[in-house]
Amino acid sequence: MSSILFAQTSDNTLTRSPYSLFGLGVQSNSNIGTNSALGKGGIALESKNMINNYNPASFASIPEQSFLLDIGFLGEFNTISNSNGDESRLAASFSNLAFAFSINDSSGLGVSIVPFTDVGYSLVGITSNIEGSQDEFISSITGSGGLSDIRINYGYRIFDNVRVGIRASYIFGSILETENITTVDSYLDIIEENYYNGLRLGVGFQFDINDSYSMGLTTDLPTSLHSSQDRLVEKTLDNVLITVENEEDLFVTNFKLPLEIGFGIRAKPINTITINADYKMNMWGQTEQSDNIGQFVNQSIVSLGAQYKANERGFKYWQHIEFRAGINYDTGYLKVNNKVIDNYGFSAGLGLPINRKGTSMLNISYTTGQRGSVSGLLLQENYNLINVNLSLKDTWFQRIFFK
Repeated sequence: MSSILFAQTSDNTLTRSPYSLFGLGVQSNSNIGTNSALGKGGIALESKNMINNYNPASFASIPEQSFLLDIGFLGEFNTISNSNGDESRLAASFSNLAFAFSINDSSGLGVSIVPFTDVGYSLVGITSNIEGSQDEFISSITGSGGLSDIRINYGYRIFDNVRVGIRASYIFGSILETENITTVDSYLDIIEENYYNGLRLGVGFQFDINDSYSMGLTTDLPTSLHSSQDRLVEKTLDNVLITVENEEDLFVTNFKLPLEIGFGIRAKPINTITINADYKMNMWGQTEQSDNIGQFVNQSIVSLGAQYKANERGFKYWQHIEFRAGINYDTGYLKVNNKVIDNYGFSAGLGLPINRKGTSMLNISYTTGQRGSVSGLLLQENYNLINVNLSLKDTWFQRIFFK
C-alpha cells in the first residue's frame, strides 16, 4: 500500500497548499487594496479611493484627473494536518502591482498584474510494488510554478448612477513537476514542464439605487488556455546517466476555464459603515474536463464584508482610519474521493492614512481559514495570511505624499 507525505518544496517560491497538486493549482490569495479584508468581495464597490479589480464597471467611478497605484505583499503561515501529524510552513512574496486613472469625467482605465494560481507541493516516499515482482520502488514528486494574470479594465459611466465595464485578461505561466523513482540499483528522473497561455474577456455592470444602496453584476466568459509540454526522462544505471527522452513543445490538451457569474450589493445604512455582500458561481462542471485525481464540479463563493470610518471630513488622524472585517466561503471546484474540497476564511484589517487628505492608505489585513478536512480527505490545511498593500491616490501632475 502506498504512503504519501506532503512536504514543503526546497526552492524559495511561495508554496501555499498541497491542494495545488490539482488542476492549475490553488487560486491565489493575492488581492488589491482593501478587498482581502472584506472577505475577498466587492462587486458593487466603487473605485473612488481604491482599485477594485472585482468589477471593471467600477473604474468609471475614478474621480476626474485622479491616478491610483497599488503595490502588494503577502505573507503566509500554513499548518497541514493528517492522521500522521502536523507540518508547518512559512513564506512571503510580492503579490501585485496595479495602477488606474480617469480618462475623463465618465470613464477610467486600469492595468494590473497579479498571481492567478500558485503551485507548490511535494509528495515524498510513495512506496509501490514493481508489477510481477516482490521488489519495491520509491517515488517522490515535487511541483512548483503557477499562472499570472495581466488584466486591463475599462469602465464607462452611462448615466450618473449606471456604469458598465469590460476587461481583458492575458493568463500565462508554467507548472514544473519532477518525479524521482528509485529502485535497488537504478534511478529514473521524469521532468515535465507544462506551459499555458490564453486570453479571457469579461464584462461588468454597476447600478446605484440611491446614495445608500448599489448593486453589481460581473461575467467572465469561458475560454481555453493553450497548453504545451517539455519532457525530459533520464535514467541512471550502474552510475551511468542515460537520456531516455528529451522532447519539447509536446501536445497537451488545452485547459478550460469556466463561465463565471457574480452578483454583489453594497449598503451604507449610516454614514460611517459600508457593507458589501457577493455571490459568485463558477461553472466548472460544464467544462467537461477532469483531473487525474478529482472531478470538476460547479463552484459557489459567498463573501460578506463591512468597513467603518469615523468621519470622512474629520480633522483628526484617527477619524480617517478604516476598520474592516469579512468572511468568505468557497464550496470548491474539485471532488476527490467523493468529497468536495471546500474552503472558508475570516478576515480583519486596517486602512492607515499616509497623507493629509486620507486618500492614500497603508492597507493591512489578516485572514485565517481552513481548506479540506482530516475526516474526509485525511488532509486539512489551516492557513494564516497577511496582506500588506500600499494604495496611493493623487491628482495628475501633483505629488502623492504629504501635500
